[in-house]
Amino acid sequence: MTPTSSRCDFGTLITAIHESPRRGVLTVTGGGSGVLSALLSVAGASATVLEANVPYAEGSLVDWLGFSPPQACSDETARALAMRAFVRATELGGDFGFAVTASLRTVKPKRGEHRAHLAFHDAATTQTWDLALEKDAGSRADEERTVTQTALAALAAALGVGAPAKLAGTVAHAKPGFADLMLGRRSHVATADFDALLPGAFNPLHEGHSRLRSDAERRLGGRVGYELCIANVDKPPLDYIELNDRLAQFDAGEIVVTNAPTFLAKARALGATVFVVGTDTLQRVASPEYYGGLPERDEAIREMAAMGCSFLVYGRADGAAFQTLDDMNLPQPLAAICTGVPEAEFRIDISSTALREGRQDSR
Repeated sequence: MTPTSSRCDFGTLITAIHESPRRGVLTVTGGGSGVLSALLSVAGASATVLEANVPYAEGSLVDWLGFSPPQACSDETARALAMRAFVRATELGGDFGFAVTASLRTVKPKRGEHRAHLAFHDAATTQTWDLALEKDAGSRADEERTVTQTALAALAAALGVGAPAKLAGTVAHAKPGFADLMLGRRSHVATADFDALLPGAFNPLHEGHSRLRSDAERRLGGRVGYELCIANVDKPPLDYIELNDRLAQFDAGEIVVTNAPTFLAKARALGATVFVVGTDTLQRVASPEYYGGLPERDEAIREMAAMGCSFLVYGRADGAAFQTLDDMNLPQPLAAICTGVPEAEFRIDISSTALREGRQDSR
């Protein structure tokens, strides 16, 4: 891509960005730092930029994201960076996150394409743009200028002060109620009431989930819904592109979406309910590290029990063995609110992780 706007045009565009009432956090890695310099070099930057960072080293990137991405330069990583920036922006009184991750010319020739992925997230939308650069057609400085000008145009478009960026990309909008969920103004979004919930990431939803749900409904004699949480204890929340893709797997009225990453938070948000879980999940519920310490764990379990919450526990494969509730060493207050399902009555070993890995291997 060769930008056609002059430096004067971009100076005007940056001024328009600064005159917008929007404020956010920007993060870049691998390339694209010029967008930070460009924004900060025009008067009024403090009205737009709350914070900017460049997690360039692998360890810095992992520290900023909370996990190690499969690729540093990808659409998925750009969205995670933008979401992390959005969360930070809300902590500082802002309302958007913007990210650039680029793979540009270096001292050593690269096997892959020279490219950049841009992402923007606010409470209403997630937007991405993909920029392909002609490999070795210019210097590193030339590529940096192209990424900078492209990123400025994308940011201006996202903020509503510039023309739409002429790049391939995706935009996803928040479904009703989800903006408030993202901002923490509500704890959950649901169109139906349930007697029990089957929590999960559902990445992807598979036959094991549906069979487990059906078995739990038969045992409990009530309606079991799926529970998908947009928040994560360690990672950035789900962006709207990812969230909408996961929601598309479900029929209307069979899922609750929450921003409650822990079971105590789920209990406080949803009240007395039965959580349908595997032994691997219950092991985390029993772990003091899940709460920040042993006293905090014991208090959380007491609170969940007092609210009338309980766990229906299914066995899970653990290496060559199959672990059921009977095989677990649980604190007594937690064991008292758990009911186990014997292996002879229900066993299915389908794993979302294995399905994802198989899907990646087939590419």
